[in-house]
Order: sequence, then structure tokens, then C-alpha cells
Amino acid sequence: MDRRALLSTLGGVGLLTLAGCADSDSPARASTTTGQLNSDQQYPDGVGPNHINFSKLDADDNTLLHTPRTHWDSYAIIFTEPPNRRRVEGDYYINSSTGAVISDLWYGAKDYRNGDTYAYVQPADQIPNDHQREELESDPAFVYDNATNAYYRYDRQYGQIAPTNIGRHTEILRYYDWEATNTTTHHGVSVITYQLADTVPNDSRAPSAITGSLQLGVENGIIYAFNITLDDDEGEARYTYSVRPAPFPEHSWVETARTVAAANTTDDSTESKRLQAT
Repeated sequence: MDRRALLSTLGGVGLLTLAGCADSDSPARASTTTGQLNSDQQYPDGVGPNHINFSKLDADDNTLLHTPRTHWDSYAIIFTEPPNRRRVEGDYYINSSTGAVISDLWYGAKDYRNGDTYAYVQPADQIPNDHQREELESDPAFVYDNATNAYYRYDRQYGQIAPTNIGRHTEILRYYDWEATNTTTHHGVSVITYQLADTVPNDSRAPSAITGSLQLGVENGIIYAFNITLDDDEGEARYTYSVRPAPFPEHSWVETARTVAAANTTDDSTESKRLQAT
């Protein structure tokens, strides 16, 4: 895998309308208070002043779907990347009281997960080409609604098994060495700020780094923000990331998806009975 391919695994398709917000809250500017590290500084399991064991953090029970709920009523995970990178999924919004997750996807699409409920909407006027429109038309899981000019999916089974890539954005950090520099807060959460200790990656397939910093939760080992610039094949490539309080988006389209899907099921059942009778 070349350096470009390594980075492309971290993304999906297109830039999102809200993604640019991450720049205003990158680690370099997100601190509200700062202080020097002291000798009795506490670190999460697998983390120290001169290292971060990302595998250990991944193995912990603390996740972005659960741990930040104790801090904020609802929150967003915002990620930006160079505009020529492909994305797998985009920004996430989590409702702390219900655990519902809304993902901003490509071409204006969104999906919703809450327990066993899964819903998806794709505005038809944002589909980029006829091929992708034909794929939606031929997929029985999707239903077109003329009133809203959108394709919908509503499924009470898929929501239980469909994974998100909610922690995948931070994969880009594990190829580099990090050094703790100070303690601070990120929207009221105590964090340790780390800077790049070495710009040379630990994996020859990864590009060299130019600058980088990240903020790690003191108590839970959650990465709350990072800002890293890499030297890839086409020059500098900057990535930013922030987990921060944000309103949970309006999502009346979930009920529309349920209604449209139910009507389609009724229509299919009526047609099946008609054919059996003839």
C-alpha cells in the first residue's frame, strides 16, 4: 500500500457542509486553560509522558459513543481532511440521553441509528450521476418519495448490526510518536496536550509528518481533538478533528422514512395479492 492509499482508507466521498467548523476548534486553539505537567500527572492506561499506546486505548471500554455523554447533552465529532481524499463517513452527532447517532454522509445523505432503528435519506437532487441514481432505483431497500424528492431507507434489523466508523478518523495518529507538553481543558473536559515527538512515521508506508498536536482525556483516554499536517505525495495535507458539544440535528426525515417505507410495503403486499388472484 503506498502512502496515498494509506491515507485514503481514512476517508469516504466529498466534503460536508459543517466539516469546516473543525478548523475553529483544532487543538492549537481549543485550549481554555493551560498548565505545565507535574511529576504526579495522571495518565490513562497505556499512556505516558512520552508515548501513547493506541492499541491499549482501543481495547478500553471507553468509546466516543458512550464516554463523552457524561459531559454534554449532545455532541458532534467533526473531521476535516484535504478535499481530494475519499471519505467513508463524515461527521457524527450523538444524543447523550438516547444514544441516537446521526451521520453526515456523501452527496447530502444522512443516516440515523438508535437501538434497532435505522433510517437513511438521500436527496435526489444531490446524486452526482446517473449510475448512482440507477443503483438506488434498483436496490429494494430504498424507496423514492416524490413529495420530498428523496430516497429513503427504514430498517428495524439493519440498525442493530450496521457498524459506524466513528473512531476511525484517529487511525492517522498511530503511525507517529507523541510527547506530552501540558494539561488544559477542551470544552470543560480535562485533557493532556501532546505534540509530535518525531516527524518520521513508525510505518514506512505512512507519510512524514510536518506538524501535529492532539488532546487526550485525562480520565478516559478519549482523543477529543487533533490537528496534524502530513507531507504526502502532492505536498502538505492537513487533517483536523474535534469532539465537542453541539445541538442534535433536526431529524423529522426519520419519520418520513418510516412512513414512506411502510407505504411501500403495503403497496407491495397489495400488488402481490392482486397477482395471486389473477
